[in-house]
Amino acid sequence: MTDTPGEVLTLEELATYLKVSETTAYALVRSGEVPGRKVGREWRFLKARVTQWLMQAGTEDEMNSTGLVQRDEHGGEFKQENGQEFVALWLPMTREEKAAQLEKAEREGVSVSELVAGYLREWARA
Repeated sequence: MTDTPGEVLTLEELATYLKVSETTAYALVRSGEVPGRKVGREWRFLKARVTQWLMQAGTEDEMNSTGLVQRDEHGGEFKQENGQEFVALWLPMTREEKAAQLEKAEREGVSVSELVAGYLREWARA
């Protein structure tokens, strides 16, 4: 007897399944939030794992108390933790670029926010 892995989704199918844009789906994938795997140059997702991930989100009250990421009425992402609200900003950078910015901030003793703002200004000019 062999195990069947379940339905496999492409990135486009994932976006349709989640009822979000492909850009939003890709951002969720890049952040590591949605469980998936890169096969060659393409992303693949087990529908059962994605469904399980969705079910773990919980109620709005649970998300407020645990600091889970939520979406506002405009599609923006935020979380509430310890009475503070944190707004998510998707940056056009890879994990390697992010790591380099963090290392640079630590090495130069400057604010990561300042470096990221400079990075975004340069990115916008390009």
